[in-house]
Amino acid sequence: MDQKKTVVLVHGHGVDASIWDSLYTELAQDYQLIKPDFSALANHTTIEAYAEYLYSMLQAAQVDKAVLIGHSMGGYIALAFAEYHPELVSGLVLFHSTVFADDDERKAKRQAAIEQIQQQGSRAFVEETVPKMVASSHREALGEQVAKRIEIGSQLPPDALAAGVRAIAARPDRSAVLQHASFPILVIAGKEDNLVPFEKSTQMADLLNDKGAFVGLDNAGHLGMIEQPEESLRILREFLVRV
Repeated sequence: MDQKKTVVLVHGHGVDASIWDSLYTELAQDYQLIKPDFSALANHTTIEAYAEYLYSMLQAAQVDKAVLIGHSMGGYIALAFAEYHPELVSGLVLFHSTVFADDDERKAKRQAAIEQIQQQGSRAFVEETVPKMVASSHREALGEQVAKRIEIGSQLPPDALAAGVRAIAARPDRSAVLQHASFPILVIAGKEDNLVPFEKSTQMADLLNDKGAFVGLDNAGHLGMIEQPEESLRILREFLVRV
């Protein structure tokens, strides 16, 4: 029997690894899944540091090749990993993420978020941020899921949330990873994403080489794995069979 491909599911900021639960059981039937949880880490203040931590995890697990699926901040981590350790990457999925660095306006908002976390704690930040992750068209219908995510996020250490925002704000542009990748890349963008606007995401389509693909996810904001789990699973499976 052939050894299963290894797939690493890297979660985003303000959520934990349970964000993948809606896809995990199905994907685990065909792939060896690794689902790291960085949500409580407060000692990394750069995306590169998170990426090196992931590298050490995969080395310890004796993984020699893996497909990285990164959601939001997890995509930034996956991009940094792919830049520094391309020989370990057999495929890369950016799920509601971007290769572009923050502009000055965005960096100022990040700084305000850090100050909010430091002054008011995790819950205030998460209660403001998580609802924005869901497309407004079905935010009410997914109210129970949003409440669950708020509750989970509110339990995260403030120092960890602040460290994550600091790392996100300082990340560089990694367009070159898309342009020069020797492995397949898939960009999944939510057409109703409030955090990574779809119009901005479409610019990444122009950066992809002939190994890359871009998919717009209908009726999804920033949490496609929860908003459109069946379609997300179909898109991921279609990609995974060819890497």
